[in-house]
Amino acid sequence: MLGEAGAPGRGIWPLTLYPGGGRGGTAEVVFQHLASREPFTDRALRSEFLRQLNALEGVDIPEGKLELRPNFRLSLLEKDQNRDLLAETLAWFRDRWQSRDTA
Repeated sequence: MLGEAGAPGRGIWPLTLYPGGGRGGTAEVVFQHLASREPFTDRALRSEFLRQLNALEGVDIPEGKLELRPNFRLSLLEKDQNRDLLAETLAWFRDRWQSRDTA
């Protein structure tokens, strides 16, 4: 989480991770919550976040989910390339949030 945890509207997070017991778990992409938090109120930024997530092999979230909370399987992160791409995507997310007041 970035920002102030527990402060309504002042914290932001890109994903919620759910362990899956024996099923592997999921990563929920919280577009629904991002839509009300700067700078991701900008649909173009959420769309870019979606594009980067869809670059992970096995992730195919449709553009129509930009107001919802779609998910993908955590088992996709067993692949080194997917872990690396996700790390880059999360760094991009952090950088957009940190630069929100300077744009």
